[in-house]
Amino acid sequence: MKHPKNRKKMLSVIAVAMLGISLLVSLGFNFYLTVWKFDSYLQTIDQIQIMTTGILHNDLAFRDGIDYKFIYDFENEAYQQLIGTYGIVSIAGDGSEFEKGLRLMDEFAPRLRHESNFDNHIEINALSLLEYSLDNKNQGINCRCKAQILNEMCLALGIYSRKVWIMPNSLYDRDCHVVNELWDSSRNKWIMLDITNNEYWVDAYGMPLSILEIRHKGAMQEFCTPVKPGDSLDDLEALREKYTADFLYIMKNMVYTQYCDRYTVGESSAIYTLLPVNLDPRSHSLISKRSCEHAPVREE
Repeated sequence: MKHPKNRKKMLSVIAVAMLGISLLVSLGFNFYLTVWKFDSYLQTIDQIQIMTTGILHNDLAFRDGIDYKFIYDFENEAYQQLIGTYGIVSIAGDGSEFEKGLRLMDEFAPRLRHESNFDNHIEINALSLLEYSLDNKNQGINCRCKAQILNEMCLALGIYSRKVWIMPNSLYDRDCHVVNELWDSSRNKWIMLDITNNEYWVDAYGMPLSILEIRHKGAMQEFCTPVKPGDSLDDLEALREKYTADFLYIMKNMVYTQYCDRYTVGESSAIYTLLPVNLDPRSHSLISKRSCEHAPVREE
């Protein structure tokens, strides 16, 4: 008869051996899936892209709403403190509004850690948020707050800029994204800046794009891609592949958009929605597509 201690030792060896065999089988199965591409739904990035852009195509047309002129405040007294404390005039430099906004984004994006579950307990204005989060890896902020910072910086320099919520179409998807659009007078168009990802978007010819242009191209499966400041635009296909995850994330959040009625220091509580015809208009203050596309007009 075997000694109890030897029997216990033998059982332990058997258990370890069985665990090892299970791990090897699991690794082998995963290797099989990776190398031989097990036939399953959404097995490739292309299939996910088709699904995402197809949702946009189904929601291509917008409901009509009021023709609204957004208000842009260039005179707030807090702008001088923002300029003096953070040196944004020299950071922005010379050139077009887009070039200035791009330099501001590229400077501050890597210095503001992203924290998606930030609870917005800091007052949502640039000075308060920068004091809390700039160069502080322990105190991150979300996309909504980062966009507020960039928006106030642009307004302080006399650039028409607005913060825009881009939203998904899923009852179960509570994640959205917030970006900026600035008006570039040299190109006579709106251009989207994404300070959270430190990216802007271009078409097949390298032309910077607005939110609605990105949305339309995605829905029609026309080429567009996110790029980062400093990226060479010589091989846009390679950049599209490099930033595939960002491409898909933005596309899933392009179903409808929301805008503040007024852009100034702090965040306006009045929100207007540009809504597809397929979505329920209840609980939304609807705005026309024209309102989001036309050139801004400075109030006298």
